[in-house]
Amino acid sequence: MAIEITPEQEIWVMTREGAELTGYSAEYLEKLANKNSRLPEDERQIKVRKRIGRYHELWLPDLLRYIDEIGTGPMNSAKK
Repeated sequence: MAIEITPEQEIWVMTREGAELTGYSAEYLEKLANKNSRLPEDERQIKVRKRIGRYHELWLPDLLRYIDEIGTGPMNSAKK
């Protein structure tokens, strides 16, 4: 991935922002966030925090690690 971040940076992204940065669809990231938010915190692959309404924020370093290690999910057709 071309995005370089340091571990001490505190970077939370909304699912739409995560989609823009990673090329994954926002719908897929929202489902991933929902799935992770239902797990106990110590079992989550990606740190997630709930925002007002149905929106979630994802911890960017975890999201990038997940994509590098797992690498599955629907990509945006415009990014292919």
